[in-house]
Amino acid sequence: MKVPVDNMTFAESQYHRGDKIWTAQTLYDFAKVKEYPILDMPLWNIDLTAEPFECNQLHSFIFQCKRVNQCSLEYPIILDDVGQIADGYHRLCKAILEGKETIKAIRLLEMPAPDRVENK
Repeated sequence: MKVPVDNMTFAESQYHRGDKIWTAQTLYDFAKVKEYPILDMPLWNIDLTAEPFECNQLHSFIFQCKRVNQCSLEYPIILDDVGQIADGYHRLCKAILEGKETIKAIRLLEMPAPDRVENK
């Protein structure tokens, strides 16, 4: 019997900053409307100390590994208006594991309106 591992779709991907939340789709659509260029970003200059997802239990680690294995490097990562990765940590991991030197990236110069704001 196979061990079940959760799935996560692109539509479920979100970026949280403070109390603001954007879906990955919102960020990509905004970048497209603004016609931001897709650039090749060197991987050697990325801060790898970020904690973008929870991996404190084995099932969480397996879930994240599955996401890295299934993601496509055809899609650029998205950097927010201050240069932080807003979408694309799994693609970043995959590129590093595959020995790539660069990754496709879009840098937002401004943020779209958030999809929602959490009340704290």
